[in-house]
Formats: sequence, C-alpha cells, structure tokens
Amino acid sequence: MVGVEQPTIQRWESGKRLPDLDGLDSLAKALGVTAGALLDGTAAVELGPRLFVKGDVAAGVWKSAVERHPDEWEAFTGRPDVHAKAEHRFGLRILGDSMADVFPHGTIVECVSVFGGIEPKPGRRVVIVRTNEDGEHEATVKELVEQDGKLYAVPRSPNPVHRPIDLSAPEPGIVETRITAVVVASIRPE
Repeated sequence: MVGVEQPTIQRWESGKRLPDLDGLDSLAKALGVTAGALLDGTAAVELGPRLFVKGDVAAGVWKSAVERHPDEWEAFTGRPDVHAKAEHRFGLRILGDSMADVFPHGTIVECVSVFGGIEPKPGRRVVIVRTNEDGEHEATVKELVEQDGKLYAVPRSPNPVHRPIDLSAPEPGIVETRITAVVVASIRPE
C-alpha cells in the first residue's frame, strides 16, 4: 500500500531510518491520516485484530498440514482493513523457497479462509491443501494463475526446480486438491 518493501517499513518502525517526503506522504495515505499528524505524533491509527500463527506452510514441496497446539501459537496483529471475521483469519509461517521472490523463508503470511468472504481469484496468493488416499493432508502456498481456462499454482522463485502445478490435473494417490485460504498480508520478522 505504501509502495516500499517490507524491510523499509520495519526500519521506519524501529527508528533505524526515517521516510523521505514521498515515503511520508505515501505512509500517511495508507494509514488514512495526514503527514502532519504523523510528524507531530497525533495520528491515531486503527490496529487490526490479534491473530495467531497456527502452523507452517511449505513454499517448495508439499508439507503435512498440521495445526499447532494453541499453547504454541504466536500472536501478531492482522490488517485492520480486511473485512473478514477473526475466526476466519490466521497466520502461517512460510518454509522453503518456492515463493522467495515475495515470501522468503520464515515470512508470516496472514490468511483468510475461503469461508471468510475473500475470493481466491487469479493473481492472488493462496494456500492449497491436497488429501491423499490415506486421508492425510498436505499444504503449500503459491500464486493462482489462470491460463487457457485452467488454474495453476505458480511458484515465484529464482530456483528453477519449482514448477507450476496444474490444479485440474489428477495426481496419483491424491483424492482432492482445494484452495483453502487467500493470503492478504505478510510479515518478515527480523
């Protein structure tokens, strides 16, 4: 929303660096306040809901989809402008490098389940879960792309080993593949 990379925002937040005038203006617009209110410290910015990182998701190879025990959940603040009930919102930690161009290993992605009202349409990054014949679930995160009427889960990585997944093509031993959530934000912890 601000037009800068996440590490830049983190440097601003930590006080390691200050935005230039264009950055200050963009930040103020994104927050819905004036640049003057940011400078004089009178800006009141709405915080999003308290959400939790409930597990890991693979960006590279499929990984068993297991929700952590609530005692192991890590809290974070969700986006305030996402209009979905908190019960449909959660975080996942990215493992792997197939989305390294946008979500490096360790990034936390804020997700809204498909029941939360955000449509998983082409161009969005999504969480995909597949179920094998033994009833086990595996998950990954990719960008959803439509080409020639087919949906593909596409990696965004400089690593050439990662290939697009044709979501309509049957896979041996897999009984179901479905999109379960849409990624709405990401956080890169330092």
